[in-house]
Amino acid sequence: MARKAKGPRDDFFFTFSFVVVITVLIGLFLGYLWIYNSVTGTIKENMALRRMQTQLENTNKELKSELSVLSRGDRIKRIARTRLHMVTPEPESLAVFIPEGPATDHKETP
Repeated sequence: MARKAKGPRDDFFFTFSFVVVITVLIGLFLGYLWIYNSVTGTIKENMALRRMQTQLENTNKELKSELSVLSRGDRIKRIARTRLHMVTPEPESLAVFIPEGPATDHKETP
């Protein structure tokens, strides 16, 4: 069997196919790098947000603890007496007298 001689048309097809394949491979590689960088950035941002969440939760716990200490009744009374010079009022007794006879407060109107 005789070999067929390669012509310029076969060389062009081979070269064109080679360039297309290399271009597609380079495009896929660049797409992979772009996605990899995006995922890496998202993971770093997620970790930073988790650290911030932990810090905010700790701050919230500290503030709740401080609020419970500052809103204690004995502390408020002490500050009212020492800084504001307030005094506790003496207990009062209230006497209510109910008059005998028909009630005059409830008059019916026609």
